[in-house]
Amino acid sequence: MKSKLLAKQLQEIFGGEGEPRFRQLLEQARAAQLDGLADGFDKLLGVVDSSYRAYAGLNLSGWYARLSGDALTDWNLGTGNIDSGRQWKEMLGYAEGDLDNSIAQWQRMVHPEDLRVLQTRIDAHLKNQEGLFQSECRFKARDGQWRWCMLRGAVAARDADGNPVRVLILQRDISEIKAAEAALIGAKEAAEAANRARGAFLANMSHEVRTPMNGIIGMTELALDTDLDAEQRHYLKTVKSSAEALLTIVNDILDFSKIEAGKMEFESLAFSLQDIVLEAVRVLAVSAHKKGLELIADVRPDVPPRVVGDPTRLRQVIINLIGNAIKFTDRGEVVIRVEVDQRTEHSVFLRFSIRDTGMGVPADKQQAIFEAFSQADVSTTRRFGGTGLGLAICARLVQLMDGKIWLESVPAQGSIFSFTGRFGVEAALAEHSGVAPYQGRRALIIDDNATVGRYLVHLLEQLGVQASLSADGATAVAAIERSRGVDFPYDYIVLDANMEAPAGFALAEAWNKSGRKEKLILMLTTENQRQDLALARELGVSAHLVKPVGGADLADALALTEGGDELVLDDFVLSDADSSGVAGAKAKLNVLLVEDSPVNQELAKRLLERQSHQVTIANNGAEAVDLFDSGHFDVILMDMQMPVMGGEEATEAIRSREMRRSWVVSHEYRPVYIIAMTANVMASDRERCLDAGMDDYVAKPLRSEELYAALARAEGRGREVDLPELGAPPVGVSTQLNLGAALEDIGEPELFATMAGMLLGEWDAHLARLRSSIDATSSHETRMHAHTLKSLLAMFHAEHARRRAMEIEQATLDVENVDWPACHRLYGALLDEMNVIKPTFARYVETRVIP
Repeated sequence: MKSKLLAKQLQEIFGGEGEPRFRQLLEQARAAQLDGLADGFDKLLGVVDSSYRAYAGLNLSGWYARLSGDALTDWNLGTGNIDSGRQWKEMLGYAEGDLDNSIAQWQRMVHPEDLRVLQTRIDAHLKNQEGLFQSECRFKARDGQWRWCMLRGAVAARDADGNPVRVLILQRDISEIKAAEAALIGAKEAAEAANRARGAFLANMSHEVRTPMNGIIGMTELALDTDLDAEQRHYLKTVKSSAEALLTIVNDILDFSKIEAGKMEFESLAFSLQDIVLEAVRVLAVSAHKKGLELIADVRPDVPPRVVGDPTRLRQVIINLIGNAIKFTDRGEVVIRVEVDQRTEHSVFLRFSIRDTGMGVPADKQQAIFEAFSQADVSTTRRFGGTGLGLAICARLVQLMDGKIWLESVPAQGSIFSFTGRFGVEAALAEHSGVAPYQGRRALIIDDNATVGRYLVHLLEQLGVQASLSADGATAVAAIERSRGVDFPYDYIVLDANMEAPAGFALAEAWNKSGRKEKLILMLTTENQRQDLALARELGVSAHLVKPVGGADLADALALTEGGDELVLDDFVLSDADSSGVAGAKAKLNVLLVEDSPVNQELAKRLLERQSHQVTIANNGAEAVDLFDSGHFDVILMDMQMPVMGGEEATEAIRSREMRRSWVVSHEYRPVYIIAMTANVMASDRERCLDAGMDDYVAKPLRSEELYAALARAEGRGREVDLPELGAPPVGVSTQLNLGAALEDIGEPELFATMAGMLLGEWDAHLARLRSSIDATSSHETRMHAHTLKSLLAMFHAEHARRRAMEIEQATLDVENVDWPACHRLYGALLDEMNVIKPTFARYVETRVIP
């Protein structure tokens, strides 16, 4: 009380008119040389000044708190009190009298966990005698909530022995900052969870949709190999082409998702650029020629013959852009031109331009079409179909090739899509040979398409041939007759077979009757080539080419014409499933098929037996391990998800047994070739297959050409092989039960009835096993039983029940955080759906009549 009164008096004296008066008296005393009096005034001013300043300092914390919102507290370690800076109480919502001013009271407001950390840091600071301490602590506010505060402190005074006696602590409320941080972390975790969920959804969609595709594509291929009339074959080919189109759409979606997730990987391989471009163009030749379009692939001479990059991704971009050009062009031509854009010391930037004479793209839509799910006009989707993802995927792939993509277009006149990409160059093959093997020869090109004609002139001139172009049949005939008349005939006539008389086949017939002074090279299209080839043989043409024509093709044709009259014209095979795909699988193999689905067993068994392979079936991984122990197999086809023992576990068990065998076998031991069968398409699933010890994989639904190619790789295991990209599937029906559609998928009534009876006989057992695994909180057993039941229900198009089983399977993926009460609820919903469809099943099994 006395100190406060003294401080107040000092403030009145020193802070009012007292200070100037004392200063005036001091100056007067010094002027009068009253040194003693002056010294007295001087000492008095010093005492008053220090006392006032000390008192004023006591209130600095209050002003600081009002201005900053923080609390600056002064701890007296000797008394255990907080001498000043009590605004920390207001910060927590307390009034001055609610809490005492002791350090112990302050500490009681700190969360116990945070107090231990804070005390440790304070002790370290007091011991080290340097720097300051800092900590984030939670304080109990008056409303019962914990508020976060940032504390920064330091020793302010020590006694003569160096022991701390006073500590200053700055206390700042950071609750809002912490809340914002928590919100950001929550948003980040939610985004990561959404990304994981998207990946899981895509993988699951792939697995789910490919299961019904087994029956659609596989059984259709089997049916096409039987005796059919023309109408039946047409219907089945339509079914197959529709399924292929559906797979293409889902592949686009999955490709885009992989790019978005940063999972798209690029290879670095040396390849022939001209071969890749021609392969891509020829894939689309049929659709172009059916529309009457010319398709041209022009790779300029300065382009390196072999480059280093990812041929698969380059082919994907080219096919997509040319496919779009053909789709939106009704007449004229589609031309791809490849040229060097820029060279560096170790790489080359190539420019690919795809020009068409189609409908064009309006200027205001030219940028938007490169965005996902976008097309130039809503009517485009209705007329031409598609996902609107193709160009977005191309744009992303081109970016990954260090290039760019752009469009130049005039509506109703056509478009030019151009993109660049960086490729390495094989040093040994970087230079072109300048040899012109047909120097001095003459050729007449007869083609009514000026672009094709100029392109052929260019190709022939590269070979040293002096070429002329004629777009009119009558003019061409006159030129041929003139050259013969002066006894200087052309060496070669390159003729478009589809031109109207007197060109085309009419000219070929006249050439055949007139002594054949020139060598005739006939150019055919893919659409009518089978009939045209027969006629070409009758006419005895020197050689034929199938459009689109590459430089190497033309060189080979010229070489054939120089070989004499004994020519063998190879048929150009154009079919949906080329038999060459099975060439490597001619040897009879002993195959162990490990598959739990009867439909998949039947399909795979028939595909294997078609090639005369010996097949043994195991219903799960445990059976496969037992069969492996008791026999010898060349190849094992291993399903990934099965009850009892899955594909990964079975493969690991087989590999461990092989290792033990290799220790005791005197001769070289050759491990069995294991091919995974998986419907999942994520990169992680591929890695899981290979990490488990598998050699290869094929995607479900099983396709004959892919299965046979895998078997061919199994026989050529000593060579380096390229593993296939996993494909992807479409969307199933949303019906409660559709036995008719299921029967169409399987295709064989007897097999279907047997399977339905098997499912009905084990109906209650399946449900009981699933319920027991949920009651036992066994995530692995629950997931396996739910997966088995889900696959069986999908086979019979029991969509609602299948979804309930799938939800149970997904709920157990995170084994550490399974919500078992939710699993019980999902099981109840599954049971309800199963009870609804069971009577229909029972009636069908009894009557064999689809309701």
